[in-house]
Amino acid sequence: AILHSFGWKQAIAQFKAAQTLDPDFAMAYWGEALCYNHPLLREQDLQTPRSVLQRLGPTLEARLAKAPTPREKGFLLAVDALFFGTGSYGERRTAYMKSMRSLHEQFPNDDEVAAFYALSLLSAAGPAGSNASALNVLGGAIALEISARNPNHPGAVHYTIHAFDDPIHARLALPAARVFADIAGAVSHAQHMPTHIFIQLGMWEEVSASNQSAFDVATRLWEPGDAAGDMTHALDWGQYGDLQRGDYERARLWIERMKGVAQRNAGQTRVQNALPRVKARYILESRQWQTHPITDKSSAVELLATGISAVKLNDL
Repeated sequence: AILHSFGWKQAIAQFKAAQTLDPDFAMAYWGEALCYNHPLLREQDLQTPRSVLQRLGPTLEARLAKAPTPREKGFLLAVDALFFGTGSYGERRTAYMKSMRSLHEQFPNDDEVAAFYALSLLSAAGPAGSNASALNVLGGAIALEISARNPNHPGAVHYTIHAFDDPIHARLALPAARVFADIAGAVSHAQHMPTHIFIQLGMWEEVSASNQSAFDVATRLWEPGDAAGDMTHALDWGQYGDLQRGDYERARLWIERMKGVAQRNAGQTRVQNALPRVKARYILESRQWQTHPITDKSSAVELLATGISAVKLNDL
């Protein structure tokens, strides 16, 4: 459930605990391997998932020998294509999707296989070019089918939101957005994800509340040395929601919180880039540029270089 909700840190701890209980439990290594890269973003770490799988067995054949069922073997074959396959990350994502499609055809009534197949379609949409929309819609349709059978399946509702995260299709995912946070209350990403639909539909109160919850969960989980991406993401989106509500006092509060996160995570580029963005967005959305005078050339250069350029195009 945590893996479906992208609670990477928490899921890694649980999969490692399972490995301690049973060092030959293949699915514990499969699950941990999937925790080191966000499937919908660019790959950041290839070596770690490879090393995790090699702890199970040094070769694919050795790993498959520890998978007692065709279903488990299928999951292992899919991650082998993703992490040990040839070609670019995009090509390996496509190979993973094809492997998961084969497993889904083999087990058409298995909700877990279907959910991970739906996610593989969303992941393969990134490098799919003109075929991306078709893959997204197919992934969303499979996720909706799972939800019809099990309305509280965390993967089904999560992937429904990702699949229909655009103004045209967003309303299809509104029921999923309303329940996802309650399904995975201890995962910051799950608290944040409904925002992707609320923001498409102009539901600004819900945008603010969802990201407040996501920030609170991320703050409770944070430890020195951890990545602060979940906190930063919630602060970024939460401030946007409050600006649309016209609540400038709360919008300034998000900036102060972001300053604290930036101070505690000085070496993290994502955090440092977000701070000038929320500052610049506040000035633009509140139209208070006249009350923020630039007194010298260096200040002007800094604002343009680190602030305005960091504002997302749709924020303008």
